[in-house]
Amino acid sequence: MIVANKQELRGTARDAHGEGWESLRLLVRSDGMGFSVTETRVLPGAVLRLQYKHHIEACYCIGGAGEVIELDSGKVHPIHAGVLYAPNNHERHEVRVPSGGETLHLICVFSPGLEGDEVHGPDGSYPAARDD
Repeated sequence: MIVANKQELRGTARDAHGEGWESLRLLVRSDGMGFSVTETRVLPGAVLRLQYKHHIEACYCIGGAGEVIELDSGKVHPIHAGVLYAPNNHERHEVRVPSGGETLHLICVFSPGLEGDEVHGPDGSYPAARDD
């Protein structure tokens, strides 16, 4: 049984952050589940250009509001509590939160699982999984 308490994970290697975002990695690759679960916050004013080349991701919004833009088509999807988005074909996308808005609060699942300490590279992706 795996039990993760976010209060105990704060300040550890599983407490990752970058410009405009912070992510607590509740379940990681070393937990052996084949996927990871994060509690991620995208901060007001953030514009994150992302493309997960080595992972697929699903994000479920539990609070706040923003939008995700499919960069190749320009299609804009409003994101708010109760909405899930999943760039299932490694789509280039941008997550935006208005400057005066609320923090976008997401629960995200990644496959394969994240190591836990990743940050986005210059191309907006996380590195490929490390060999065991």
